[in-house]
Formats: sequence, C-alpha cells, structure tokens
Amino acid sequence: MSLSTESSFNTTLVSSSFEQQDEDFTYEVAFRRWLVREIEEQRLTPAQAIERFNFHPNNGYTLIHKWRLKYAGEMVLSLPEMTFQEKQDLALLQARTKELEKQLEQAKIYNIALNTLIDVAEEKLKINIRKKPGARQ
Repeated sequence: MSLSTESSFNTTLVSSSFEQQDEDFTYEVAFRRWLVREIEEQRLTPAQAIERFNFHPNNGYTLIHKWRLKYAGEMVLSLPEMTFQEKQDLALLQARTKELEKQLEQAKIYNIALNTLIDVAEEKLKINIRKKPGARQ
C-alpha cells in the first residue's frame, strides 16, 4: 500500500486541539487520553473509534490496545462518596445561596424603586436631587 493510500486512514479530528503531530500518523497525547477515557468509560467501543476516526483497519485495534495499556492506568480518578455531614453542608450551602439570590433580587427591585422615585420627584417638583458628578461637597 502506498503512502497516499495510507493517508486516507488518518484520524478525523475531534477538534482543532486533537491534531496529528506529523506525517507518521502519531497523535497528540491529549487525543490518545481522551479516546482511552471514552473507551474505558464505555461511551465508545474500539470498533466505533476505529470507524469514527478512520484508523487503519489492520492496525487500529493494536494501536488502541497499546494506548489503553499506556494511558488507562493514569486515569484512576475515583472520588469518595460524600459523607452524611458533607451532604448536609451542601444542602445548607444551596439553601443559603437561594436565600442570598432572593435578597439580591429584592435589593435590585428596591434600587429600581428608589431611582424611579427620584426621577418622578425631580420631574414633578422641578428640583435636582441627584448629586452632579464632580461637584464639591
């Protein structure tokens, strides 16, 4: 098989950050890790990856297998389950956030009401209530 025929089996780019590095069809480490993570988390099978990214059918499985051996061990990111106390703290923080958002909304409404009151007073009474910028106190 000639080089021009082999070039038709290069990868379809996931994004511009997942580009091939050179003509030897080596792929960025970020792409390799992403693909291994997708396969390990069973969002993608090796066969789907070969088809989707147009890997060479003869060596695609071997390539993916090598990547899995190399990068799968790096991806152990298990977080412990939240404790009862942490869940309670989270619920309290979420409630506090909602309370503060409600207070912020009330403060915005209050500010609009005060500005409207000042605007109406200045218009009806024909007096300047707001301080002019740059005026001395």
